[in-house]
Amino acid sequence: MTGDHDQLMELDPETVSADDVEIDTLREGLRSEENLVRTHTAQIVSALAADDLETVEPLIPTLVAVLDDDRIVVLRESLLILAAVADDTPSAVQDAIPDLLSLLTHETPLIPALAADVVRVLAIDHAEWFVPYADELVAVMATEPTDPVEDATAAPNTQAREHLASVSREEMERQTTARTVVANVVYEVASIDAEAVLPHASRLCSLVRDGSGAVLSASVGAISFISEEHPDAVADAVAPLCDRLTTPDRAVQVHAVSALGHIGDPSAVDPLREFADCDAPLDEEIRSIAHATVDWLIDESSAE
Repeated sequence: MTGDHDQLMELDPETVSADDVEIDTLREGLRSEENLVRTHTAQIVSALAADDLETVEPLIPTLVAVLDDDRIVVLRESLLILAAVADDTPSAVQDAIPDLLSLLTHETPLIPALAADVVRVLAIDHAEWFVPYADELVAVMATEPTDPVEDATAAPNTQAREHLASVSREEMERQTTARTVVANVVYEVASIDAEAVLPHASRLCSLVRDGSGAVLSASVGAISFISEEHPDAVADAVAPLCDRLTTPDRAVQVHAVSALGHIGDPSAVDPLREFADCDAPLDEEIRSIAHATVDWLIDESSAE
């Protein structure tokens, strides 16, 4: 079945070394039409990468090319290797960004989680590389996690129900982790180029109303950046921003106050004043900024 790949298939991933196989042989194995060959080769390459990453660097273009593979093992091993390469040599993985973003919506939750990890590593020092992909990032950030286990309670016995419930929790956590990574990248993209997320102002407003955690923080931040030059585009965010002022997240509070000031809607005066005068523990700098924003909004309203 494996034809010319018989020698490759005889290699054991647990004991293989770089001297046992040629790079060209591995490249051909990854491109093989045989699923079993591609899967086995990916495991061999992963083992070699774990021993010495430099050994497999010539295979990076091929590993990127196989990110459209339908074999989960091939995708898993390729993504694990690319994450390690991205940490060591980010530029070597830059061309993989479109494929990585496509994998963020893969139906198997493990794959988006692994793809997101590569994205995370790349974005740490090169968030600007993701500016052209704002559309894809916002779409992923706006997608709620889905439970892959439709009805764990329908399992025939307690052990089966507990297993399915455990699978459900694990898969949901993976989706949430991937979404959190994407939200953080959206925030960085918006901070670099607010125009990139401007077309998604309406969706971001909705996420301020309904989001939580990193998604909420990224959405409020993006709206704040947009509001600096395009306050009218995020005018619908005034009410949800006011509702989020008391969110116990300093970044959310800072960006919410800033956005409300830039938008300039006088309806924010009372919520901002209530927030600034509240008895709850509050960063004094934020409290001061909120008071200043109230005064500014009142002055602007009077001037009209």
